[in-house]
Amino acid sequence: MPQLMATAVEVNPSGTAVVYADAAGAIGSLSYAELDDRSTRLARLLIDRGIGPEDLVAVGIPRSIDSVVAVWAVAKTGAGFVPVDPNYPADRVEHMVKDSGAVLGLTVQRVHDELPGQVPWLSVDGDELARRLEQYPAEPVTYADRLRQLRAEHPAYVIYTSGSTGLPKGVVVTQAGLSSFCDEQRERYRVTNTSRTLHFASPSFDASVLELLLALGGS
Repeated sequence: MPQLMATAVEVNPSGTAVVYADAAGAIGSLSYAELDDRSTRLARLLIDRGIGPEDLVAVGIPRSIDSVVAVWAVAKTGAGFVPVDPNYPADRVEHMVKDSGAVLGLTVQRVHDELPGQVPWLSVDGDELARRLEQYPAEPVTYADRLRQLRAEHPAYVIYTSGSTGLPKGVVVTQAGLSSFCDEQRERYRVTNTSRTLHFASPSFDASVLELLLALGGS
């Protein structure tokens, strides 16, 4: 996944990567280069906190620019992300965080207090964190920067089943095959760098990752 992101930035650095309108109607956007910059700084902070390949990081952020930045940042460390929808029932969220073995969580201030306390949560939109991120360079994270070697069999993300027949179970999706999946989506849906993908699925639904990967395959 980190290589797919790096390629998307290289191919279309000035292209629009994500557009978001908040509840008040204010519209924000990031180019691929800006998304790369922000996520790299956050990735370097996570690496300093000991996050790397084979670790899992919960991402408890509603769909937004912040949620995309967080997913990119976790991927760049080589760790896997566990998408957590803060709107889910509290006991389900608690189960996903605990059962996954996530060692850290990323969130935003407005939902921070609603999330379970099994892991420490960093609010990516906090002023204190923003000041800390300014101290990190935006140069691409290299293999040498990561705490451990990233391998194809390492987790890219963990998605939990609906739990309709019992307790939700985590499904580990490895790094292997993501490139082929992006290629298949680009061909099947005829995605180009002028296409727009609507990110509408719940963060905890597997289709949410498909939507994010569409924006990589067509950059």
